[in-house]
Amino acid sequence: MANSVLTPIHQLVDIPLAQLPTATAWDRLSPYWPVPEDRELPGQWEGKVRLFQYLAKACGAISDDSYRALCGDLRLFFGWCRARGLPTLPAKPQTVADFLVDQAEIKSKSTVRRYLASIAKAHKITELFNPVSHQDVTLTYERLYRDDTSEPDQSEGLRWERLQVALSHLGEGPRMVRDNALMRVMYDCLLRASEVRRLTLEGLSQNQDGYRLRVIRSKKRSKAQQGVIKYKFIDVTTVTAIKAWCELAGITTGAIFRGVAKNGKVLETPLSTKGINRAVQRVAKVAGLDPRDYSGHACRIGACQDMLAAGIDIGRVMLAGDWERPEMPAYYGRKLAPEQGGMAELTRHQHRKTPEDGVWFEHDDLSSRSAFK
Repeated sequence: MANSVLTPIHQLVDIPLAQLPTATAWDRLSPYWPVPEDRELPGQWEGKVRLFQYLAKACGAISDDSYRALCGDLRLFFGWCRARGLPTLPAKPQTVADFLVDQAEIKSKSTVRRYLASIAKAHKITELFNPVSHQDVTLTYERLYRDDTSEPDQSEGLRWERLQVALSHLGEGPRMVRDNALMRVMYDCLLRASEVRRLTLEGLSQNQDGYRLRVIRSKKRSKAQQGVIKYKFIDVTTVTAIKAWCELAGITTGAIFRGVAKNGKVLETPLSTKGINRAVQRVAKVAGLDPRDYSGHACRIGACQDMLAAGIDIGRVMLAGDWERPEMPAYYGRKLAPEQGGMAELTRHQHRKTPEDGVWFEHDDLSSRSAFK
């Protein structure tokens, strides 16, 4: 490789110019591209080349949100290290520990944890020692958050009881007709916001069991998954809403949900993630809720909570929402009202008596009853 700061990045990472990312997240990392001075530090040059080779190839291969988060986290860490004259690849455990202490003063626990994951990923990519696994870093993190009982920022669930009230009061106009269909689809299919733009009219089908919609997953966590295409059940009322929107918008093929201009004109491009978030917040506001508490995952969370409250077993909930492990639906279910929980259901099955009934226990066991005298 040419030993010049002016050497184009595509030559440094040995990737054709036409294949380099055009994403803003990639461009913002340009101050930290490999430079000749990196050769003076052991592993720094090779590490940076491997890292930027990965980042160039990963754009488009991983979700846009994940790519932006990784690039943004690394840009923050690299800038923090540069301001203090510290090497970044490999970073020393004490460097990462000091970075944690500095960030903990202004960032939430979940954000700092994500920073750690990004730093660890960068070192794994570059095949260098991972400082995040060092005890100095893990102990620093535990000390900082030992007494922290805060929860990660999480959208509230938009449950059906509130959702159907809001949908009945949305009003008219292209944007409202679209939002009506959008909310129903996101609820029925437990969709992530990033999965909406890939929904197409060709993916809507019907058989003897009803309607279904083809969904292309935005996340694929393990190689054990059987592909990324899923077919989700949707109710006939949801199909009616989709057809009403498509007829109004003149959509006969391609993306179902698209942007709507202020003048009511339907755009050709699929609805963006930001557009989905705004739609959810509009619906939440109509329902009398604080829109700031709701995001593009609100219908997914609400549907999960409704299924758990209805007594649907966790395995079927996981299948409906494409979760590989039960932790996430269980986490969403933690906010259900106590009277809808497992213990409340158990006590109803037990037909417990009260002192007012004249009987302490179902079988009026005298030996047990005497203990309460």
